[in-house]
Formats: sequence, C-alpha cells, structure tokens
Amino acid sequence: MAKATKIHMNPYEKLSQTLNTIPNGFMTLEDGTHLRMLEWIYEPWEADLASKMKLAGETLRRMARRLRLPRKDLAKKLSIMKEKGQLHIIKTKRGIKYGLLPFVIGLYEEQIHRMDAEFAQLFENYVQKTRGELLFTSEPPIQRVVPVNSVIKTDLKIHTYNQAETLVQEAKSWGIRDCICRKQQTLIGNGCEYPLSICLSFSSRKNAYEDNNATKPVTKTRALELLREAEEAGLIHTTMNIEKGQSYICNCCTCCCGILQGLVKYNQPNAFVKSDYVLSIEEESCSGCGKCIDRCQFNALTITDKKCQVDDKCVGCGVCALVCPQEAMCLIPRDSKDISKPPRNILFWMIKRAFKRRVNPIKVLI
Repeated sequence: MAKATKIHMNPYEKLSQTLNTIPNGFMTLEDGTHLRMLEWIYEPWEADLASKMKLAGETLRRMARRLRLPRKDLAKKLSIMKEKGQLHIIKTKRGIKYGLLPFVIGLYEEQIHRMDAEFAQLFENYVQKTRGELLFTSEPPIQRVVPVNSVIKTDLKIHTYNQAETLVQEAKSWGIRDCICRKQQTLIGNGCEYPLSICLSFSSRKNAYEDNNATKPVTKTRALELLREAEEAGLIHTTMNIEKGQSYICNCCTCCCGILQGLVKYNQPNAFVKSDYVLSIEEESCSGCGKCIDRCQFNALTITDKKCQVDDKCVGCGVCALVCPQEAMCLIPRDSKDISKPPRNILFWMIKRAFKRRVNPIKVLI
C-alpha cells in the first residue's frame, strides 16, 4: 500500500493560513497579492517561525522546548524579528513573552518604521482588491468611534470606553506614533494635510515604550495635549471595540484611514462601530454659517433654509460641534436600540469574532 505523500507548504502560504485562523482574519487572494505583502515583511525562515507562534505569547525557554530548537539560535532569530516589528512583545513578571501578531490591527501597524513606497503600494493593492471583505464584514467590528467629551450633553453615566481622556488618565505609560494610514497614503502620493505624529499608545505598565522602534514615550500631560490637538485639527478618535483593556487611540481621517474608508469608500456598514452618541442641533441658535460642514468627514451635514441639518450618516464623533460659533450643536445619547455595547475585553472579542467567522483559533491562541 502506497504511503501518503506529505505536502510541504510554502512558508508564506502557511503563515497566511495561520493569520486567517486568528479571529481578526486575513483574506487571501487568488492572484497572491496577500503573499507578496508577507514576502516583503518576512524572510522565508521568519515566516516559517511566525506561523508556529502563539497569540498569547511564550517565553524563549518554552518556545524553544515546544519547537525543539536550540535556545541560543532561537534567541537570535527572535531578536531579529523583534527589530522588524514581526512579534508581539509581552513583558511579564516571569520574563518576556514573544507572540504572534494579527495582520490588522498588529503586524501591519508595526511596519511603520520600515514601510517604504513598495510596501505602501502592496498594501494599497491588497485593500483595493479585498475592499475590506472579511476585515470589515465580520462581527464584532475591530474599531469604534470615541466622541469628543466636551460636547456631550447628558445626565446619564458615560462609559469609560466613550471617554478618551479617561482612557489616557488611567494609564501608566504613554507614547506617540506616526499614523500608519497617513504615512502609507503619502508614500503612494495620496497624502493629506492632517498631522502625522498624532496617534496615541498607552499601557497599564510603567516605562512600556522605552525600547520601542515605533512609539516615542511621552508624558501624560503631553498625551492629553495631543488629544486636544487632534480634536482641534478635526480628527476622529477611534479605539479597540472593547469595554476594557484599550491600549491606543487612533486619530483618524476619512481620506487616509483604512478603517474609516471601509464605510466611506467601500460602503461596509460594519467597518467600525459608531459612538453611543449622535449630533443634536438647536435650530433656533443655528445661524447657518456652515463652519461645521467642512469639519464633517462623513458628509452628514447640510444647510437647508439657513439651518444646519444632520442625517443618519453621523458617527457621533463631535468634531463639528467644536467649531460652532453659536454653540448650537452637542452630542446626545442615541436610542438604546442603536447602541452596540462592546465585548468585555480582548478575549471576549476574540471569542465572539471567532464564533461569527466559524474559525477555531485554539491552536494559535495558547
């Protein structure tokens, strides 16, 4: 009886399958566009090693034992991959853990310090061809809009995930990053005038960004200043769509942001979650000056009979209300039926996402 032949898979194809097993997902394309991105990011041996890693992370000792690799050789490989932004580095009391990164949000964003025009175009080709399928069509969405708190009008409790300032205040480390979306679009000739170094990272651990290629450490005071600068510039706060455990606030624009373009450009209604609030306009106070029109990046505002009107495209970001000279605008809570409460934390998010996608991520999780 003939023995079954073992199929040896290309390391990039193997890694592609692993990334698609993660709840976030990684859509494959018949023309191999997805593989060309991985080929730019990884050497073959790096792709092979990454395909065998765990999301939860492992210490060097445990990984070496599981993969049956010499610890010294593995340490050298992990050091190289760390410098290239190919790993999730988790610092624990028991030592450093090395983990697998989802493609988005994760691996792609960690290429900010390496990205060149070639990779920027490869990613653009991938986005144009997938049109956000899988990434934006699976539930729960990855991102949600965080409103400008100073324009909220309500007597109800405002949840922490709706308070950008509170997310920053409660952290113990803060960092600033270049916006990966604006850098990518600039490299392919589609840049915009919004500020580049404006996205925030924060951590519950002290000194979290002192050895980071992509994130510059800043003080809490500076982090809060950056939030205000982003709002004044007209940028939209977004963060991970979870109730607790956020580690970043992206300050986004619809001209460059891949997440926001999911709705605006590719008409994917589940690309992100709108905030729990919606714009309200006091008609008597509104002068119809139109200053808010240019601030709305979703074309949700119009002037009719010298009064501003808002439609259902409003995402509840609140940046338009900041420039109203008559203070005729504010954010009010949406109807309860239109509010989507986020999963409790990243683990619950992954479980829900995996269930919706009908994938079993256990092999890559732990």
